[in-house]
Amino acid sequence: MRIVSWNVNSIRVRLENFSELVRKYAPDVVLLQETRVEDEKFPREYIEDLGYNLAIFGQKARNGVAICSKFLLEEVNFDFAEEARYIEAFTGGIFVASVYVPNGQEVGCPNYFQKLEFLSNFREYLKKFDNDLFVLGGDFNVGPYPYDIYIPNYDGIAGSAPERAEIEKLRETGFIDILKDKGFTWWSYRQRDFKRNNGFRLDHFYVKQKTHELVTNSQVLTDIRELERPSDHAPIMCDIKI
Repeated sequence: MRIVSWNVNSIRVRLENFSELVRKYAPDVVLLQETRVEDEKFPREYIEDLGYNLAIFGQKARNGVAICSKFLLEEVNFDFAEEARYIEAFTGGIFVASVYVPNGQEVGCPNYFQKLEFLSNFREYLKKFDNDLFVLGGDFNVGPYPYDIYIPNYDGIAGSAPERAEIEKLRETGFIDILKDKGFTWWSYRQRDFKRNNGFRLDHFYVKQKTHELVTNSQVLTDIRELERPSDHAPIMCDIKI
């Protein structure tokens, strides 16, 4: 099974790039974040015509998550967060989930502490999957290690010690970061940042050991970031022997 996770930064703007992703990599499951559209305006027919079943949880102009799968989607649930930031389903013999963690805006501001609370509560919520085959993908808005952010000694938003501590606590519960050391996943739209590789690794996959034993590949799809009208995030991909 091939699983892609991608913060599309507006699915309606990124449809041609989505098609190219499907044409080139043929993912079985695509986990989307920041779709930025209400459910009734989601381009459902376009994506269904590419061979996918859909589970969506949208919100006007911001947030929004979705699961696109070539398999039947069952046990769909998005009750973890009031905002459209999380969705899960059982598909193709495995549980998958897409998460869009709040950005936090600035270290020390109210939204920053809400981000830390989100991560802490999310860690507790994920205990429900301890005994399942489960792949969690999404935009965590945290660079877990110093080398995940191109700026030396960076301790601003996405790289502060408390944010990294929350991700470390997630790993301590048994989740394995299968994109560790695979490079950056986000580059600002500022001129030449992508070409200079001035990036952050904000997008992650996490699996427990039972699932990790089935992982055969994981990578960042930087070629999709090179397309015209790209998202500022590159898709990430993993292959699971199911």
